[in-house]
Amino acid sequence: MEPFPEKRKYQRHLHKSPIDLYRIDYKNNRYSAEMIDYCYTGLSLMTNEKLVLGELVYVEVKNCDSTIPFPTEKANYSGIVRWGIRYPLTNTETNSLYKYGIEFSTNSH
Repeated sequence: MEPFPEKRKYQRHLHKSPIDLYRIDYKNNRYSAEMIDYCYTGLSLMTNEKLVLGELVYVEVKNCDSTIPFPTEKANYSGIVRWGIRYPLTNTETNSLYKYGIEFSTNSH
């Protein structure tokens, strides 16, 4: 049995913080997002930007707090979009909010 709920190998830490999100294959495009939670291997975030599963992204965590456990002791991460959920804000296809899971591409264990 896994040591943490939801069959997770690492504990999830709830921590909302603004972040800047950059799509690696798009030049100089910055998107606003909010980190919802994080663990040793990744984080989840909410954004209005539609991302592609498997896409490489770069994340800058704003308002880093050195008293918060990994990973926010560091401000910049690259990672892979592993899962996503769309939350429609209206009945149209154009207004949506997305929640994504980002797996860090390199971990500083």
